[in-house]
Amino acid sequence: MRERLQAVFARWRSLNEIAALSGRDLHDMGMTRHQAEDFARMPADTTARLVKMAAIFGLTEAELQAEHNAWLEMVQTCGHCGVRRECAGVLGHAETAHPDECGFCPNAAEYADRAAMKAPLD
Repeated sequence: MRERLQAVFARWRSLNEIAALSGRDLHDMGMTRHQAEDFARMPADTTARLVKMAAIFGLTEAELQAEHNAWLEMVQTCGHCGVRRECAGVLGHAETAHPDECGFCPNAAEYADRAAMKAPLD
């Protein structure tokens, strides 16, 4: 119960900090206020899950973040995912998982497209 309350207060503090940001601050972050607030409300493990799932497709976090707007969309998609149970199942054996097992993931097509773009041409 204590951990839950701490998480609620931490989220509340984050939202207050976001509310205090100037338009310039948000611009420098490359986010709208709505995006920043949305990110503050996401589960804390969102980015870690996204990166771990991308690794199944052979992608690194740096490769994902190379296109800032696409990165933000993927994080937002992951943060609002309705198939966390399936995701947890695959991520539980991520080191042996194959992209074919990840069709349930709302970001799977994006991962596959990016992986195909980085594949060497024969």
